[in-house]
Amino acid sequence: MVSRSAVERLRTEADTILTRIDEVQAQLERARNSEGDHWEAGEIELTLETPEGEPIDVTLDLEADAAESAGRRYDRAKAMEETLETREAVAGPVAEVPDDVVGIRVLYHLKTVEGDYPRSIARNLDADRQRIVDVCDALERAGLLERIEAGMLKRRKVKLKRSLETHQHHTYYRLSRDGDHLLRHLDDRAGKRNFLRRFERVRRIARRLSDGGPDYPRMTAEDLEIPLQDVRHLYAAMGLVGLVTTYDGSTIKGEERKLKPKDETHRKHTYYVTTDVTDRLLREMD
Repeated sequence: MVSRSAVERLRTEADTILTRIDEVQAQLERARNSEGDHWEAGEIELTLETPEGEPIDVTLDLEADAAESAGRRYDRAKAMEETLETREAVAGPVAEVPDDVVGIRVLYHLKTVEGDYPRSIARNLDADRQRIVDVCDALERAGLLERIEAGMLKRRKVKLKRSLETHQHHTYYRLSRDGDHLLRHLDDRAGKRNFLRRFERVRRIARRLSDGGPDYPRMTAEDLEIPLQDVRHLYAAMGLVGLVTTYDGSTIKGEERKLKPKDETHRKHTYYVTTDVTDRLLREMD
């Protein structure tokens, strides 16, 4: 995950390794001269003290010395920062969002319910649980979500219709201040433009609808060769941001739909169309 927090984390790890270089090298030598499970992974995990005095967990390659491990982190941080700067030049604050557009749906969901855990989020969004776990982890690393202890949640603060209580053994998430600011940004025209720029699949679907008229997820998936479940998530995210809306009406006239020309189409599916602001943004981007 490319984010400012990930870049800062790498640099903090590198600074810590160099600050504690004698300790780190001694731990590496001890691990190399002892048997254990670390040989299977080729790594050891250490808890070190940062230059600021905070504990930090660091994973070290057994085959690299301490200085080399620090250098690799500085190199990765520099490469990630260059990637992030390129993204930010194109997509502004939306650059911090993970590559999986489901992350946008998670942010809006947590805006509504104020606190939830991955299994429940997956159920509410009709998404794979592991996918949601990975997305929540990426959003947290990007600083858009924060973890909360289940015991800190009051029943009236968790607005899930199905929930009768909070579960102490679950990891709950809520929007961070940066996450809330991002959703406010997406409400604006500039945010919608940045969202279009950030996600290539979103642009493809938006252009398809803007040029060809109403379409439904299964046909979009087949024509664009995108998995149907992903298309459904894309349409849902685009709807939340305000780029598409569902077609209003039981019959689609032939002049409205260029994708599959007919005199008229009687709706059997949920059809989507672009909003006026999306059409204008696409013309500006062209």
